[in-house]
Amino acid sequence: MSEVRKNPFTGEWTHYAENRKNRPYEFLHKIECKYNGSEGCPFCGGNEDKTTPPLYQDGADDCWRIRVFPNMFPTVNEGEEKAFENTFYQHASGRGLHEILVDTPHHEETIDHFSQIQLEQVFGVLQERYRKMLLSDEVKYIQIFKNCGPLAGMSIRHSHWQIVGVPVVPQRVELMRRHMQADNCFFCKMLAYEKEQGIRIADENQDFFAITPYASRFPYELWLCPKRHISTFANVTAKELMSLSALLKSLLPQVASLRQDIGYNICLIDGEVGGDFHWHIEILPRIGGFAGFEYASGSYINPILPEQAAEYYRKRK
Repeated sequence: MSEVRKNPFTGEWTHYAENRKNRPYEFLHKIECKYNGSEGCPFCGGNEDKTTPPLYQDGADDCWRIRVFPNMFPTVNEGEEKAFENTFYQHASGRGLHEILVDTPHHEETIDHFSQIQLEQVFGVLQERYRKMLLSDEVKYIQIFKNCGPLAGMSIRHSHWQIVGVPVVPQRVELMRRHMQADNCFFCKMLAYEKEQGIRIADENQDFFAITPYASRFPYELWLCPKRHISTFANVTAKELMSLSALLKSLLPQVASLRQDIGYNICLIDGEVGGDFHWHIEILPRIGGFAGFEYASGSYINPILPEQAAEYYRKRK
């Protein structure tokens, strides 16, 4: 069976080709780590001198649980000089903020094994750093994300998040924003429709739906969506962070169990600073990887229908 679906927010097309899930895959990935356990790892407790000075640390050196510091190799830089004028191409200087949040001092611990309380604490600190980043005049958009595993772009094995405040708004976010105004939010309408249909609801609790979106780009893609219209991560309440953590505690082990050495990204999707949006989280398992078709066309080939993905998550509850 083949099917093409259009994402109502971005206009992207996703191609579903179920026969491709059985295709042979010749290449094997051999992942070798540079650091032997905590020895030499800059993110481990006791190695605090290997990073930039902390912006936040909930305990003394070698006794903390969560630690935040500026990225030593930032995507954007707070001290970047403003770019020169150009009358032909539109551009902006790379001014902004790029921080690392290490969510455990233990080298081998992964987020799918975190307790709910630990997840709540992490999201509380992420929100605090997000709110501080909002105060910067240079920042127009803030992206919080976590790369889990080398296949998802993780460069250091030790569990961590990245918080990046940039001077421009990504096109995908801008396209989604046009459909997310509070007085006529298509995202809210979508959640009502998905609740009625039920076939793409992977899980839910009092404050959040977990859905496998209709035009999923990735196999087993998950969106964690607040039931109320929340314009920004800064406005998520403490109660909602508890609900979010409970849902992640249930779902992340299922994502991690999709295959051995699975890679996946956790992305907090926000709108332009000061604008309206329907904030949510996207969990993107990296199974198979993109190839020439995706990169050339901007469209996606997905071997797993979202209805099948939702059934997988429901069965494993």
